[in-house]
Amino acid sequence: MKAEVWSEIQNLIETHFPIESLRLLMKKSVEDKREEQSIWGELTLGAHDLLGGNHPAIHRVAALTELILLALDIMDDLQDQDNTAKPWMRIPQEQALNIYTGFVTASISELGALRLRYPGSPLPDPAQVGRFITEAINGQHLDITCAAQSEEDYVDMVQRKSGALVQLALYLGYTCTLGGSNEETVSQLNLLGLYTGLMAQLDNDLSDLLRFDYKNDIVQKKQTIPVMFLLDEEEEGSPWIRQYYQGEIDQEQFLKHKPECVEYIYGSGCIEYTRTIQNLYLHHADELLAEIPALASNKEAFRQVALARFEL
Repeated sequence: MKAEVWSEIQNLIETHFPIESLRLLMKKSVEDKREEQSIWGELTLGAHDLLGGNHPAIHRVAALTELILLALDIMDDLQDQDNTAKPWMRIPQEQALNIYTGFVTASISELGALRLRYPGSPLPDPAQVGRFITEAINGQHLDITCAAQSEEDYVDMVQRKSGALVQLALYLGYTCTLGGSNEETVSQLNLLGLYTGLMAQLDNDLSDLLRFDYKNDIVQKKQTIPVMFLLDEEEEGSPWIRQYYQGEIDQEQFLKHKPECVEYIYGSGCIEYTRTIQNLYLHHADELLAEIPALASNKEAFRQVALARFEL
C-alpha cells in the first residue's frame, strides 16, 4: 500500500470517527489489511494511471477503495465465521458491525464531499458505487446459500460477487480521468474487472480446496469449479467426497478419510483444469487490455498490478 494512501486512510478515520474506542478498532482493522499487502487501492491507482489521470484527490479515492473493500471483507468473515485471527473476529459481533457500516457510510459520504470540493472535476458517482456494492451483496448471498449448482451458476455468482468488487476498484480510478467518460473504454474496463474477479476467485477456490479445516470448500459442501470437477470425475476407488455431498456420510466420517481425499484431489486433474480456465480468462483480459486506448507503458504498469499474478 502506497504511503500516500495509508496516510489518507488514517486521516479519514480520524475525521469521521471521534469515538476513541471505535477509532482504535478501525485502526487495528486497517493495519491488519495493510499487512496483507492489499492491492485494492493499487487497482484504483492503476486504472487512473492507465488512462493518464492526474487527479489531485486520487490517493484519497484509493483510500476509500481500501475502506469499502475492507468493510465487505469484514462482512464476509462475519457471515462465514472464519478467519478467526482477524481483529474484527476477536471482538463482539455488534462492534464488528459498527466497523463495517462505519467504513461504508463514511466512504460514501466522503465521495459526496469530494464532488463538492472539486466541482466540475471528474470523480466517481456515489450512486454507481452503491450499485457495485449492491451487486456484490447479491453475489455474496448466492455464495452463502450455496446456490450455485452448475458451472453456469458459479460464473454468475462470481461475476456478481468478486467481479463487481474489482469493477468497483477500477471504477473509482478511471472515473477520476477524462478518459473515464468514454463508453467503449468503460465497457472494456468493466469486462476486464469481471475477468480479473473470476481469476481471483478461482485462486481462492483452489486455496480453500487444498486445506482441510473448517474453511475447506468440500467441508462446507460448496459447489466451486474444482469441486464440480471432482464430483463429475470421482471414481469408485475414492467415493467419500460424493458420499459426503449426498449426505450418505457425515462430516466426522468424511474427515476420517482426509489423507485419501487429499491424495485423490492432487491426482484428479482438478487443479490443472481450474488453472486452464483461469488461463483462458487471463488471455481474454490481455486481449481487452491491448484494445484500451492508452500508452504501452501505462498498460504494462496496470498489467503488473492487476493481471501478472495469475500467470502460470
